[in-house]
Amino acid sequence: MIEFLQVDVFAQDAYRGNQLAVFPDAGGLSGAQMQAIATEMNLSETAFVLSHSDDSYEVRIFTPAEELPFAGHPTLGTAWVLKHLGLLRADTITQNSPAGPTRVWAAGDSLWFERTGAAQADLASTSIDSDQKMARMLNLQLSQIGMEAREIGRSGRLRPAYSDAGLLHLMVPLRDLEALRDVRVDTALVAEHPTGGVYCFTGEAAGAIRARGIFPSFGIAEDPATGSAAACLGVYLADRLGSIELDVRQGVEMGRPSRLMVKAEPGRVEVGGNCCLIFKGELITLP
Repeated sequence: MIEFLQVDVFAQDAYRGNQLAVFPDAGGLSGAQMQAIATEMNLSETAFVLSHSDDSYEVRIFTPAEELPFAGHPTLGTAWVLKHLGLLRADTITQNSPAGPTRVWAAGDSLWFERTGAAQADLASTSIDSDQKMARMLNLQLSQIGMEAREIGRSGRLRPAYSDAGLLHLMVPLRDLEALRDVRVDTALVAEHPTGGVYCFTGEAAGAIRARGIFPSFGIAEDPATGSAAACLGVYLADRLGSIELDVRQGVEMGRPSRLMVKAEPGRVEVGGNCCLIFKGELITLP
């Protein structure tokens, strides 16, 4: 039997945010077994802890379809579980994953992680990733692609671009909340992008963003909270607008509202959120 804990991450209360299963003693499992278990759990991600000390741990993260080098809500959720079990004692923790080390720390009731990253230039209007193709991919009107930065209290216009803070994401700003609600992804067109999905967002108020993360190539029809994409969003916005602090709300359209706190400056981002323990369980049969 192998024990696991399930938590809701980026959740202000239980049964919100993004679900995560954490196996805190998974060093004896093979990668194939981890993938089979993650497919069986059928959550956005499942985390497997290979080893830990007082101030660090090594983890592998799997979606129902494949392994990820890094992901945001598993980072906070795994650290929270290990601290809850008394296996991490330091105030500042290092997570080691295939994407390299990630610093994690507690601030009050919240946990935060830090990543460095880079945002690419806006996608060229004449390329395969033109606004017209974005509109077709999302089943929107061309006029709904892009947003004015004044919607979040800044100046300038935001357009689609790729951003990487440990995991590459396609950032697609949208005109307003109506456009965000209307998104209906064409999975065949999304599959042509190296990200395997799309992170759509728009402004709600100064310092406030509403977002949706849809990643069909990873077996995730829609994600309630995507910490890696929120990190990419911070890097993307700081590159264009300068240092910024944001509240990002995601999962609203799914009935699992999430809150992700983002602080970013050019090339560096911090993402924070809360966790709630939901249940503990035992895996009786190994794949």
